[in-house]
Amino acid sequence: MSERVFDICQIGTQGGSFTSPGSAAAATFLYPIDSAVNPELDRASQYPVQDRGRNSRNAAGQGYHGVRGSSVTLPSQLRFEDFADLAEMHWAGGIAATGSGPYTRVYPFEVGAPTLVPATIQLAGIDATEASMRLVSCLIDSMTLSFGDITAPGASPWTLSASVMGLDREISAYTASLSAKAGLETVQGHLTRLYEGPTGTAFASLTEAASSLKSFSITTNRFLRRRAYGGSTDVATKFGFGEQSNGTIEAKVAVSSTGKSDYHDIWNAAAPAALGERRWRVKAIGTGTKAFTLDFRIGITAVPYDEADGERLFKVTGELVDDSTLNALAQATIVNSIA
Repeated sequence: MSERVFDICQIGTQGGSFTSPGSAAAATFLYPIDSAVNPELDRASQYPVQDRGRNSRNAAGQGYHGVRGSSVTLPSQLRFEDFADLAEMHWAGGIAATGSGPYTRVYPFEVGAPTLVPATIQLAGIDATEASMRLVSCLIDSMTLSFGDITAPGASPWTLSASVMGLDREISAYTASLSAKAGLETVQGHLTRLYEGPTGTAFASLTEAASSLKSFSITTNRFLRRRAYGGSTDVATKFGFGEQSNGTIEAKVAVSSTGKSDYHDIWNAAAPAALGERRWRVKAIGTGTKAFTLDFRIGITAVPYDEADGERLFKVTGELVDDSTLNALAQATIVNSIA
């Protein structure tokens, strides 16, 4: 028998907070995903090890469950209109828009007290008779935003992969939403620019590395933990962190004299030297005033050679470094027409 999979995803913001997620909410916002998913529920089932003088390990009626936890990975394209709804579960929560069309939202990858906002995620299939499920009190533990090698002719859309953690998974009736947000537009790799410079240069003043960026990927990790306590339920009640949040960067850039000095030579400095750090801004433009911008400080850890379409490239890899101006490891800014 094949696994049950779902290709319709709807999201609803829950009341409550990181430490008190609240109850399930109506999932009325349609979030298009690229492929069908299979939500998991682990109840930590166990049998005790007991020697009852028999050569069979598990005695009848002795099994038990532990604290449950749900999970799913949402694959999608990165879009100007609905990125903010996932950012609230991973980057920072409760972010208000500024402006009045276009609207701007700024999401720090926060390093202080968590403001993340949990959500209910409803999953269903096209077959109306198929049972649907919802994940309750969801946050995003890990998120990857990326686009592959830009080719001509060809399209290189930004993709988004979100690793979701929930406190529970329930079979729940599916109610069709109000539809997806209007005017969905995918962020494009070939309309993305790289700006970089020393750590003392303001992000807005970084120099464009023109005709340079070939591919890009950023992965941010929260190391979330479900927290449970003794009581009358097998469901965790809130979230915590197991480790400090971090992030990694990988980008292919053209080989040039500037690239050699700004990436390779900074990384390949003579010892003893501190890890080479630079400020980067990666900015993608869309129709009209739409824009998606990532600002961060990168600690460069390796600069091997790579290739694409027969061209030798620098493959710059590194880790996000806490930046005093951002007061965060990174900052995502989205500009769109969504109020």
